[in-house]
Amino acid sequence: MTCAIYYSTYYGSTQQYAEELASRLGTAAEPLPSSPSAVAAEPAAGPLVVLAPAHGPLHDGAKFLQQLPAAVLGNRPACLVTVGMTLDDEAVRADAAGGLLGKLKDSVTRFYLPGRMHYSELSGPHRTAMRGLVSMLKLKPGKSENEQALIASYGKDIDRVDLSRLAPVEAWAREHGA
Repeated sequence: MTCAIYYSTYYGSTQQYAEELASRLGTAAEPLPSSPSAVAAEPAAGPLVVLAPAHGPLHDGAKFLQQLPAAVLGNRPACLVTVGMTLDDEAVRADAAGGLLGKLKDSVTRFYLPGRMHYSELSGPHRTAMRGLVSMLKLKPGKSENEQALIASYGKDIDRVDLSRLAPVEAWAREHGA
């Protein structure tokens, strides 16, 4: 069996994880196709792994999985790997990807990996959004640990990518036929 690995990325950390996972599993990582019909046309094979960043309320991976025909996910195991800057405990507790998956929540395994944010590389709109978010958080009483970390890292180039954290995703893929 083969494992299909798809990813979307804004600043490169998700692609880095996807390519490393593909290397470990002896396959290739591909950008998310613009149409889910490309995946639907694949012969049902091993597991489907989708890696995507959390980008505010947007999650390309969850959106992509929701657009797949039911027969695709009914015939093969799928997981969604979210890459972001949220602290680990908070990412797992909040399970934002689970909420975004809607009715697929119970059939798609979810993993969370730390990413990178280089303020020096942010697009203008992203930089503006981050400035607004951090400004609002500074005024908020009773900040969470995650909110405090976001404020403390504002304006800094932070790289939390840790390829060793792929081990559970790799194990899941192998357990499901990769």
